[in-house]
Amino acid sequence: MINTKKTEYRAPALEKGLEILELLSFEDEPLNKKQIAEKLDRSINEIFRMLSVLVDKQYIELDNDSSTYSLTLKMFALSNQHPPVGQLLKRSQPLMEELSVKLAQSCHLSCYKNGELIVIGRAESNYKMGFGLRLGASLDICASGSGVVLLSFSLEKKREEILSKIDASEEAIKNTLSHMEVTISKGYFVGESPQISGVTNISVPILGVQGDAMAVLTIPYMTLNSATTHHHIEDIEHAKIEILKVAQKLKQNLDK
Repeated sequence: MINTKKTEYRAPALEKGLEILELLSFEDEPLNKKQIAEKLDRSINEIFRMLSVLVDKQYIELDNDSSTYSLTLKMFALSNQHPPVGQLLKRSQPLMEELSVKLAQSCHLSCYKNGELIVIGRAESNYKMGFGLRLGASLDICASGSGVVLLSFSLEKKREEILSKIDASEEAIKNTLSHMEVTISKGYFVGESPQISGVTNISVPILGVQGDAMAVLTIPYMTLNSATTHHHIEDIEHAKIEILKVAQKLKQNLDK
């Protein structure tokens, strides 16, 4: 009965709009009308009005110089108004900023939703140089410390759902899962970044009331060799202790 209704009642305009939003979310570069139409196997006339509406509603933006379209952060902002995520962001931001100042390292908070692990919060290092991720960045679950922690501290059903949706080789999945036992026993993950040389990922779960990860907090720890760095910039072990303190504070706040 339910499946019949899904095919029986159609909303063509809504379908086109959602197709455009989904397409742009997977593209690294902005697209023009022709490219969007070709990728969706539709005519330019079919999508022209829908593009105008999405621009007017600020879900996408038009670059007048290149005549290309890209996503805005509106959907990202709307999704984070959901009470649990909004509460987490409100409580985590000052703690993340304090952590970054204390360690002279950046940090970011990521959350899994609809097949993606997305950066929803961040704090930059107060040092003159550092490494950080932009808000809304999508993390590779099988090539990041955040991904290892997400899988390690997810309930089995959710872990299976995550693995069914990611685009990764069996070897990559097997390698990621091989870290699970140690990560669970320690309560955190520390390992070299697969993407950036000289960066060590320190990732910890923000546990919800069921004991699973509702988010992951990560320090992409950069080794600073400069003699001008302050004495409070300690080693990775110290950073691990500090990030675990933040995770524990957030857990206690969320349990209240």
